[in-house]
This record gives sequence, C-alpha cells and structure tokens, in this order.
Amino acid sequence: MSENQNLNNENFQDGNDEECETFEEQLYFECPICNDITPHELIKKVETKKLLRYTVKCQDCGNVHNIEKRCKLQHLKVVVSRYNQSEQFTVDIPDDEKLSVEDTIEVKGENVEITSVELEGSRRVESAMAKDIKMIWAKSLDVPKKVNISVSAGGITRSFSVLVSHNQAFEEDQIYRAGELFFRIKRIKAEKGYFTREVARKIVRIYSEPVSPMRDFIDLTDYVI
Repeated sequence: MSENQNLNNENFQDGNDEECETFEEQLYFECPICNDITPHELIKKVETKKLLRYTVKCQDCGNVHNIEKRCKLQHLKVVVSRYNQSEQFTVDIPDDEKLSVEDTIEVKGENVEITSVELEGSRRVESAMAKDIKMIWAKSLDVPKKVNISVSAGGITRSFSVLVSHNQAFEEDQIYRAGELFFRIKRIKAEKGYFTREVARKIVRIYSEPVSPMRDFIDLTDYVI
C-alpha cells in the first residue's frame, strides 16, 4: 500500500518413547562433529504419527545431520476463520508443546494465528499444553484482513470494509481516503480493547469522522470492498 507520503547425514534416534522437545524453539542440538551441543539451523521437518525427523545444520561447523525423535502426538481440532466463513481441520501436535493465543502455526499448508485455546468443559485460556487442549480457534494469515470502518457525522453513519495486509498499521488522527471520502480515525477497537495505533490483524472496527480533502493522506481506495 502506498502513502501520499532460507553432505553428510547421520541418524540419531532416541529409542525411548519420551515426549518430543519443541525443536523449533530450542534450536540447540548435539553435533556429532563438534561433539558438543551447538546452535543449529532447521533445514527440513518430517512428521509422522509416531516420529519427528529434523534435518539440521550446525552453525559452528556446518555439518548437516538428521535427528529423529519418537513422540506422542495430540490430534487437535482447529477451526480456521476466513472473513465470515470457518473451516475445521485436524492437526497433529507433540503433546508436550505449549500453544498460546497469537502463536502462528501451519494448518494444511496455511499459516494461521491462534485466537483462542479451548479446554474440556468449553473453558477458554490464553495458553495450554497440546495434550490438554480440546480445540483451537484461529484466523488465516494467508488471505487479506478485512477491516471494518465506520464514518460518522451528524447522526449519520456510513460503514464499509477494506482488505489489507495483516500487518498494515492504522492510527488515530491519521487521514485516510476511500474513493471521494476523506476521514480521520477517532478510535480503534481491537480484540483486547481500544488503542491509538494497531495492526489490521488485531482490529475489530475503526471509528472515524469525515474531513475535507487534504494533501497528506493514506489512500485505501483500491482496497475497499
């Protein structure tokens, strides 16, 4: 939007049926060449119902090797929202992995952000271990974010929506344009309250007032739906 302004393979298999470590977060493994625990780059991840296999590269010596880990996987239901429609999937997550609201996970090749974590008894929490989760609610990050905007003056309100990048920022007192309409943001209602500045993926609705045409503005015309 414009403004008028990322060989040598060795297999290390743990024969114990112990729980999986969250490798992506840890990124420290034992290197067979360095004979020490060193930082690694995750190159490839292969996941089956009983095994996780990681191809990693030691950042100290450059050696590429495989790490295999037997684990217990939790079959989790994930409801993914795209605009006003939702679709349910099932994903396998290591049962000792912690999932939290605002975490980004991949569901059938689609990047989604967790919006709610539900436990048994329909109890909603901010985070929980996968083994304790009944269902995950999420929103797609691979489709544009629909932002609802209200422009009010003299008791008359005009509402419309724009489709923008999830990281597009909006802020109070900034002037925007939508076609022939110029407006100034007065309040931004987000998922966790009202803010003076917020990114689109967290916005519920923008409240604004019309203003006279100005030279400095952000043009949303091409994104109005």
